Amino acid sequence: MRVIDADGHVEENPTTFSDKYFDPAFRSQRPEVVGMDGLAYWMIDEQLYPRRVGRGCNNLGTPVSYQGKPTKHAARKVDSVESMELSDLSARIKIMDEENLSIQVLYPTLFLAYPLSCNPTYVTAMCNSYNRWLADILSGHERLKWVGVVNLDDIPAAAKQVHECKRLGAVGIMILGTAGDKLLDDPSLLPFYEAVAGANLPLAVHVGWACPAINNLYSHIYPSGVIAFLMPVLMGFVSLMSGGILDRFPDMRVVFLEAGSLWVHFILERLHHRFQHSGKNLSQVVTRTTPIQALPTMDYVRKGNLYFSAEVEDALLPQVLDLVGDGQIMFGSDMPHGDRERFAAEMLQDREDLSESAKQKILETNPARFYGLSGSQMRY
Repeated sequence: MRVIDADGHVEENPTTFSDKYFDPAFRSQRPEVVGMDGLAYWMIDEQLYPRRVGRGCNNLGTPVSYQGKPTKHAARKVDSVESMELSDLSARIKIMDEENLSIQVLYPTLFLAYPLSCNPTYVTAMCNSYNRWLADILSGHERLKWVGVVNLDDIPAAAKQVHECKRLGAVGIMILGTAGDKLLDDPSLLPFYEAVAGANLPLAVHVGWACPAINNLYSHIYPSGVIAFLMPVLMGFVSLMSGGILDRFPDMRVVFLEAGSLWVHFILERLHHRFQHSGKNLSQVVTRTTPIQALPTMDYVRKGNLYFSAEVEDALLPQVLDLVGDGQIMFGSDMPHGDRERFAAEMLQDREDLSESAKQKILETNPARFYGLSGSQMRY
């Protein structure tokens, strides 16, 4: 089986924002890596990332090195700095081979936190630099693919970034589950969705500290990593469906990544319940409460263009497959993040409660279809 890892990661490093890629107008204030107590941080607008303590805390893996040496947390990983930072592609391929991963689709790490700056033009420059960097080092690579990042605080720029990512060879576009304190059905985002649909790129809604209103409720990374980090994915799913985005763009492929699959039953049932109540009961009393979405909840799932990632140990994965079908679940390794399971694909293959056909679809067929990987790209 040719396993496609639908959600791997790269750890950004100073090369990501080097002169070769970064907008000259912002080079004097480029993100820089600073060291402290054996750890490393990004200095962005005189703020440190990650912010592991205090209100609005987050826990990012990047940066993994400082002055050529791995940080404390990076030194505990099996992955080398060269693999994590993609400074040596053969190092990443080596560990992929060890875990029998044929193709890996790469997502960012730094951009899983929001906001990185209060200056939208500066964040746009950061996104552009990241996209150019990955396009440069991975252009034409048969086993390492990448998705682009966009700045939803600058919608005209985000629309341009979508088309630029398409031109540069990205296989998808990543966003978080909210656009800051805006929901994903906010009307201001429509030009972005039009660009995604026009470019025929899939949209990935990834976990991350997306919503400051939620992030700032927490001052400890443990509960923040459960609620503030994961819940925006569920919020994004609800927004895209209830807000009519899936009606406006019925052919857009969307995946919801790294929150496991155990939430799918809960959200679909709650949406169904509220859709029925608002449509049949409440709207008879207050007209403007009629749901915006045009179809019953499960009709969108049955169309086949909504995908979900699963953790290989998800106890209820067989029931999720029964609910949404085995053609819409994908596997992501989360390599090289610290909480990942090594040899995760093999763990899924060893499960006795899944059919061989379902395993084949989860590990190969579904991600190939979602990302539009052709047969020639699948020979590994």
